Amino acid sequence: MTSVQKPVAAFAVSLVAGALMVAGGVMGLAAWTWWRWMPMWGWMTPMWGMMGSLWLVFSSLGLVSGAVVLAAALLMYSRPEQAQSWGTVILVFSAVSLLGMGGFVIGAVLGIMGGVLAMVWKT
Repeated sequence: MTSVQKPVAAFAVSLVAGALMVAGGVMGLAAWTWWRWMPMWGWMTPMWGMMGSLWLVFSSLGLVSGAVVLAAALLMYSRPEQAQSWGTVILVFSAVSLLGMGGFVIGAVLGIMGGVLAMVWKT
C-alpha cells in the first residue's frame, strides 16, 4: 500500500485564507445592507449612489474570490498531482480579492502564501 503525499501546508493556509475572504465578503455585504437601509442616512442618498455600488461590487468580488480559493484548496488536497495548477488559481484569486479587502487583507496575504506553497510543492 503506497501513501500519497499531499500538500498539507498549502492546503491549510489556503483554506484559512478562503474562509477569511468569505467572511470578509459576507461582512461587507452585511454592512452594505445595513448602511443602505438605515433610515437616519436618508439625507446621504445622493452621495450613496456610486459609493454604495462600488461597495456592493467589491464585497461581492471578495466573497466570490473566497469561494473560489476554498474550492481550489479542497481540489488541491484531493488531487495533489495538480497542486501547481490549483496553486496558480489560488494565487490569482487571492490577488483579485485585494480589491474587495481580501478577507481583512490577511486573507489575501495567506492566500498568496498558500498559492506559492502549492506552486513550489513537489510530490
